[in-house]
Formats: sequence, C-alpha cells, structure tokens
Amino acid sequence: MMESLQSHFRDMRDFCRGQLGRLPLWTGLGFLAAAAGMFALCMADRETTATLVGSLMEMMSDSGAIDSTGAISFFGVLLNNWFAMLFSVLYGFLPFLFLPLLAIVSNGAVLGLLAAWYVIQDIPLSVYVMAILPHGIFELPALFLAVSLGVALCRNLVRSITKSPKAMPMIPFFTGVLQTMLLLVFPLVLAAAVVETWVTPALLALLFA
Repeated sequence: MMESLQSHFRDMRDFCRGQLGRLPLWTGLGFLAAAAGMFALCMADRETTATLVGSLMEMMSDSGAIDSTGAISFFGVLLNNWFAMLFSVLYGFLPFLFLPLLAIVSNGAVLGLLAAWYVIQDIPLSVYVMAILPHGIFELPALFLAVSLGVALCRNLVRSITKSPKAMPMIPFFTGVLQTMLLLVFPLVLAAAVVETWVTPALLALLFA
C-alpha cells in the first residue's frame, strides 16, 4: 500500500511539474493584486465597505461556516472550502473562458475588504494577520493549486480543440488533476479547517487575554 501511495505521489509531482509549472505562483500574485486593489478601493469608500462586510457576514452565516452562536463550524468551513476548491477546477471544463481565475479575484478581494475593515475599525493589522495566517498557510496554497488545476484544464481543452501538439490526452490529464486534488488540495483544506476552527480562536484568545 505504501509503495502504491508513493507511486501516486510521484505521478502527481510529475503532472504538476509538467502541466502547472509556474501557474500557482502567478495565481498567488494575482491574489495579492486583487487584495491590494480591493483594500485601496475600500479605504476610499468606507460606507460601502461597511455594507460589503455586513453582506459578507450574512453570506458566511447562510453558508453554515458560522453557527447560531457566532462560532466557526468545522464541518461548515470544511465542506464550503472543499466545494469551493472543487468548483475552481470544474469551471475549467468551459474552454476559452478561464473562469477559475474568478476564484482568485473574489478571494483576494475578500482579503482586501476585511483588511480595510480592520483599519477602519482601528484594529491593528497584526490582529488581522493573526486571524488569517495560521489557517491561511494551508488554505491559500490549496486555493492556488485548485485554481491552477482549473486554468490548466481549460488551457488543455483549448489546446485539444485547436489541435495543438501541446495538448495532453484528457483522461491522463484528468487523472493527474484528480490525484492532485485528493492527495494535496483536499488534505490542505482539511488542515486549514482544523486550524481555523480550534487553533486560531485559541491564539486570538491568548492575544486578548
């Protein structure tokens, strides 16, 4: 069993090197650009920022990520993030549109929005970093990988449609996508949910003790 698992990891590594290349790096830079842009816009219009934050909190509550007491729900966060990663890949099945990139823009915008809200509320950004960094260490790489897989899938479909010699047969390609999701993306999301639910609140409690 161990040898089989090691074989799957080798196949995943080779697939990611060959098909993703620097895509995770570029998606990460795009995420930071979206966050910075949203932060600047929100600082320039504080009333709209308050409205957006209120809407975001309602969406999180409706999604099940936050329970009736206002605490973070482990299973709510886990399932929401797993589905978010899955759809970031599945959007790649629509050729030419590169829709997975929308996940980078939207998530980066949320990061910038909340950072601006902390500043507006005169809360130190160090507190914000403490609130997102522990689980972000796991969740952000998972996001960048999932979006990169979706972009690579879309790109491979375009290559197949246009008869490009760079096109990879779809079945082996999708096998590589599935391996990466199961062996890397989903475990990272699981770790992020554990940290966000139990570790981050404990760290913040110590900070404000």
